[in-house]
Amino acid sequence: MRRWSLILFALFSAFQAYSSNAWACHCIADPYSKKYIYYKKTWYGTKRKWTCEYKCQDMRQQQTVVVGTHENWYMSDKGLEGICDGLHYVNRYNNYVKDFVWTFDEARHFDASESTSTELKTWNAEKCR
Repeated sequence: MRRWSLILFALFSAFQAYSSNAWACHCIADPYSKKYIYYKKTWYGTKRKWTCEYKCQDMRQQQTVVVGTHENWYMSDKGLEGICDGLHYVNRYNNYVKDFVWTFDEARHFDASESTSTELKTWNAEKCR
């Protein structure tokens, strides 16, 4: 019985250490920092390149501001194109325009390794391993 208790305690401790490390390293976007670098609209689509500022926290709880660059090509414009990582938008009805529009809801923490930005991936590789 004592042996099983030690095994369970060791597994719980390992899980606790892994989960705390996973949540210790994250980023959150500044929702008002987006700046377009390139924007070209044609009849067949739109190419956009933009930057966003992210406040990232590493394993030592130190915060750093990282400017991430994003680039994408869009065939249509539905309102969610060109947003910063981690920003959450909701579709709400707007009485003024008599239609549904995407409105900013909140900025959420996210894992920088899953970003499309090379700057965020580089920061994650340097600070979170």
